[in-house]
Amino acid sequence: MNSRKIYFRHSDFRKEQKEIIIDILESLDNSQNIIFHAPTGTGKTDASLAAAITYAVENNKKILFLTPKISQHKLALEVIKDLNEKYPDLNLKAIDFVGKRNLCIDPGISEVTSGFYEVCKNATEKRQCPFYENIKPKKKHEKEIMEHLLIKKLRDIDVIDNKEIKKIAQEFKDLSRKPKPVCAYELAKIFAKYANIIIADYYHVFSKKIANNLLPEIGIDLKETILIIDEAHNLEDRVLNLLSRSLNFNMISRAIKEANDIKAYGIKKFCEDLLYNFEKLSETKLKKDKFTTIYEEFILKEDLISKGYIDNITEIIAEMQEKGIEYLEKKNESKSSLITVSLFLEDWIINMESHIRFIKKDNENINIKYNALDASLITKDIFNQTFSSIIMSATLKPLEMYRDIFGLDFTTNIKEYNSPFSKENKLDLVVNDVTTKFTQRTGDEYKKIADYITKINSKTPGNSIIFFPSFEMLKDIKKLIKINKPSFIQEENMTQEDFDLMIEDFKKEARKFGSVLYAVMGGKASEGIHLPGNLLISAIIVGIPLSKMELYTKAKIDYYEKKFKKGWQYAYIQPAIQKAIQSAGRVIRSENDKGVIIYLDNRYTWPNYKKNMPKEINLKISKNPEKDIEYFFR
Repeated sequence: MNSRKIYFRHSDFRKEQKEIIIDILESLDNSQNIIFHAPTGTGKTDASLAAAITYAVENNKKILFLTPKISQHKLALEVIKDLNEKYPDLNLKAIDFVGKRNLCIDPGISEVTSGFYEVCKNATEKRQCPFYENIKPKKKHEKEIMEHLLIKKLRDIDVIDNKEIKKIAQEFKDLSRKPKPVCAYELAKIFAKYANIIIADYYHVFSKKIANNLLPEIGIDLKETILIIDEAHNLEDRVLNLLSRSLNFNMISRAIKEANDIKAYGIKKFCEDLLYNFEKLSETKLKKDKFTTIYEEFILKEDLISKGYIDNITEIIAEMQEKGIEYLEKKNESKSSLITVSLFLEDWIINMESHIRFIKKDNENINIKYNALDASLITKDIFNQTFSSIIMSATLKPLEMYRDIFGLDFTTNIKEYNSPFSKENKLDLVVNDVTTKFTQRTGDEYKKIADYITKINSKTPGNSIIFFPSFEMLKDIKKLIKINKPSFIQEENMTQEDFDLMIEDFKKEARKFGSVLYAVMGGKASEGIHLPGNLLISAIIVGIPLSKMELYTKAKIDYYEKKFKKGWQYAYIQPAIQKAIQSAGRVIRSENDKGVIIYLDNRYTWPNYKKNMPKEINLKISKNPEKDIEYFFR
């Protein structure tokens, strides 16, 4: 590292950053993958980009920096802007690359909520989108002129976000200075082709449909690319969701109505047969008698699609998509169930490895599901193809588990780094005479938990979040708690907008009086909020958010047991611990923060659970947590 020029935007390295950079560079020099756990505050975004950019500049590689949310692109863009300012000769070009839907400037197509991509594809193929036509004219010489103008426009831009791309697309003018707005997505692809660093979503690489079309167009050859996966603890669920599908009664009923509205009677007849089979499965599989109620059951592919249709199902699906687009155009609608049902069937008819088919009743809703169990069906190939992958998170424990479930081989570097924050600023307590274990969920146990929460809050000189395993438990215990502070409650069906407004109100009250936020682990409050300093000094973690022992959970446990001999740990215990740790991580966000995390469940002291905790969490068993807290904050 001493003989190498490291492109780093700050004047000094934190101890952990220096270690991370050295380890990543070693992996890059050997074209190896690296997976690491680095607690909040280590500066892993700065460190990973510094190492990747240093190597990429030396060896002419491209960098793909992937996040699960568009909002997380901002920090990476800031790092690259600062590097360009500090090193004027570096001339890094980077783009905040987002999906078509976010960039679409067509007033009609952009409003389509269900079937957007199919409608967009249809409009471009039929050359009916004026913005696409403007950027990709038919005549070769016009196309060359347009690309020349666009490249000239983008030449002087180093780092561009999705809002700027959209603005340039809307305000673009041709040679005669006449307004000629262009497709912002196509414009983004042109810039990405000449960029060193592309900041994008997981789906741009891990969705085969998207990646197969996009990556070659923007000049990405994974064999020559350094791939950085940020917040990698989200990757498994995102990929499994990508591979999974769901169908319900309302979707099919609406598809029948749509087919009837546009006189597509053949498709209507097929959907009616589909609905008949759906209803039959609901009656035969989800039984209820005086002894038993069955809420979910495994089914077969043939249970849903009748024998008379199975031989021509591919053609039927293609026709459904065409008719769905026709419905959107003729009826000026923003969504089509014909398209939604066709996309479900597109996957349903394929016998994918490690998927399960089942029917499930949840409250009054009945769904047929085709759920994936194994993310490595996609991740393994991607990580094997890249020049090197850097996989990182602040909650990536145990690292060996993530190596296994992502399909990484044993040459992968595995690293865990220390927290940069002072241990004296954080107190981790566990109260081991209460539990939310299913067999011990009694009124007395809930009262005991509520009393602990009341006493703990009475000694907390500031704002707290109380996290529960479920909304049901939140409601049951909340009514037993006696706290005289402004209270805010995360609701089960809260929109993102309503949630954001609630957090802003929480902050306002927090600055004046001190507040309490009631939330659930694994929900919006456990990962998507930033409350530094005195905005949050305490988190109470009630219980362990273990998944319900339903068909999918059991199937995943069985699958990982057969594959790794670690079914319970990989599919049941660790995902719950991760949600708890993610929630606890809301408290200490910077080196000056001070706070306490109290775990109310004796299972946090059990070896099976404790071994999945990061090493920066030093649990202390407390018989009198309110006194420990009072002493800590004195």
